[in-house]
Amino acid sequence: DALAFLLEKYPDKAFLTVQEAAELLGAHLTTVYDAVKRKKNPLPAKKLCGKIVIPIPALARWMC
Repeated sequence: DALAFLLEKYPDKAFLTVQEAAELLGAHLTTVYDAVKRKKNPLPAKKLCGKIVIPIPALARWMC
């Protein structure tokens, strides 16, 4: 289960930074930013204090 994996890997976090998401997905930082911006099946993201963050539950759903 993707959510269980993410919660185990990041137990005290509700969001991942774009850098953390890139490392987790094995992708380049630019690829993750592009995935956030795309129209079809975008990587779920929110702006928090001026930074783009990825909510862990939404990332788990996106990964499935």
